[in-house]
Amino acid sequence: MTTALVLRAREDAARTARKLQALGYTVVLSPVLEIAATDAPIPPGDYDAVLASSAKGLECAPAAADAFRRLSFHAVGAKTAAAAQARGWRPEIVAGNAEAILPLLLGRYTSPVHFLYLAGRDRQPMLEAGLRAGGHAVTAVDVYEARAAETLSEAARAAIEAGRVDVALHYSRRSVEIFLRLATAAGLGGRLSEMAHAALSADVAAALHATGLMPVVAEKPDEAGLLEAAKKLRPPC
Repeated sequence: MTTALVLRAREDAARTARKLQALGYTVVLSPVLEIAATDAPIPPGDYDAVLASSAKGLECAPAAADAFRRLSFHAVGAKTAAAAQARGWRPEIVAGNAEAILPLLLGRYTSPVHFLYLAGRDRQPMLEAGLRAGGHAVTAVDVYEARAAETLSEAARAAIEAGRVDVALHYSRRSVEIFLRLATAAGLGGRLSEMAHAALSADVAAALHATGLMPVVAEKPDEAGLLEAAKKLRPPC
């Protein structure tokens, strides 16, 4: 059986594992991140629209965020849009990543507006930086944080050490950096080149390239694209 290593936060990893198992993979989980709400308050403001780049931004937003459901809502990713709908918003602009949604937002908002961004503490700055460069105001509220794991799971350590991992799936640059650090601390750094690596985006892949690994990047920056990349690298058997 082909074995896939999943390194996402626990709840997300469990969902991904079910998809991989349905495809015929054996799955090893080692969540390198733990998602936690920060309980950060939303500052009072004259907001014009709401943004989120992760479903966690909706799931961890305080109850006070519901006061802004009358505003236009824009989402990075279909999962984020679904979480917004479950919370009572009606997503209007939805795109797969920050690079895709930024020109759409700039095209719609040709005069300066004020965005409320329900965000994670550790994030890429492109979206809010691009909006500010376009003349808009962005209030980013860190409604959740991703805490780093201290060790790899026992199952992952054993599988990597035994050379039983065929492909590792990488969803974010930060999770890659944590994984590499934990693998090195466990004395497994030399075994990582023995497995294939699939990365969600070029940015995610960059952290792997920096250590000499050669990941394949998903054609589309979503989970379906990443699973397809994994199948091409190491088909289930």
